[in-house]
Amino acid sequence: MSPTDCEHVLKQIELYLDGELVSSMRVEIEQHLGGCDPCSGHATFQRRLKEVLRSKCGCDQVPPELVDRLRALLERPHAPPS
Repeated sequence: MSPTDCEHVLKQIELYLDGELVSSMRVEIEQHLGGCDPCSGHATFQRRLKEVLRSKCGCDQVPPELVDRLRALLERPHAPPS
């Protein structure tokens, strides 16, 4: 795999691990991880980190209403600082 492929995969790894990628992108990432030990190792580390954080957080999932509110806030155009 070329460094560009790895860079692309690593930029998408969080979305992949959270199950937020469309199926075609998910398949592309899985294929890359199957043949790239460094990216696969990074994915394993991130997955384990998420598991530890989830277990220490004491919450299973974020309420859907909160997710919707956060997405709406992130999608709003930002005013330049004054």
